[in-house]
Amino acid sequence: MFSAKNFLFTIFIIVSIIFILGNAQDRTNKAQFVGKYIFVPYTSSISYFKNLAKISKKNEELKKELFHLQIQNRKYNEMILKEKRLSNLNFKSSEEKNKIKIARVIGTSSFLNYENLTINVGKNEGIKVDQPVIGIKGLIGKVVIVHSSYSVVQTFKNRYFRMGALDKRSRIHGIIETDFDGKIYLRKIKVGCDVQIDDEIETSNLSSIFPAGIVLGKVTNIEETSEGLFTQAEIKPFVNLANVEEVAVLVK
Repeated sequence: MFSAKNFLFTIFIIVSIIFILGNAQDRTNKAQFVGKYIFVPYTSSISYFKNLAKISKKNEELKKELFHLQIQNRKYNEMILKEKRLSNLNFKSSEEKNKIKIARVIGTSSFLNYENLTINVGKNEGIKVDQPVIGIKGLIGKVVIVHSSYSVVQTFKNRYFRMGALDKRSRIHGIIETDFDGKIYLRKIKVGCDVQIDDEIETSNLSSIFPAGIVLGKVTNIEETSEGLFTQAEIKPFVNLANVEEVAVLVK
């Protein structure tokens, strides 16, 4: 059987005979012809494919680099957005602003009223009980339980939450309380005091935990208590606890 090996050997013999035949000039012309039309294109093809392989490898490396840059770019964009969000936090002084710890909300004890939130910072980050917690739009609550790597925040929706507050416009003082239905009130206001619909309510300097001037919400309804001695103002908070992702703990 005539194998491929024998075929190649036969071709080699024929080519050799062709090169041997003729005078020196003929053999030179034959060599130039083979070099120009066979050897050079062959070697050029090898170089082309080698270069193509290098380009393909480099292209793959560039794709990976681009992918990593895109990831890094998203991280930087998120950092920029975070800085913008934090710049909107409502502090009264730059000193207080420099005394904060940013935390991420990682859990909640109630999906109905969001009475408590769990955040991803704790004793390891200097968090302590009774430190105030705020969001971009205003007050959220205070730290009530601290573990090594996480803490629990009692929010303004918790029925046990209490805080001294005042009417930002009229400076009338009262106490923030939340009833069992989750409604928030500014209570202990004497009848006849100047509190109006849409007045903003903020923390007062009578609070032993919260610094003064942190907004909570605005007045949506005013009514007298059953005994007729006090007025209470229902408050709509500025912070929607259902979509809070990041908070700031005042560690001062």
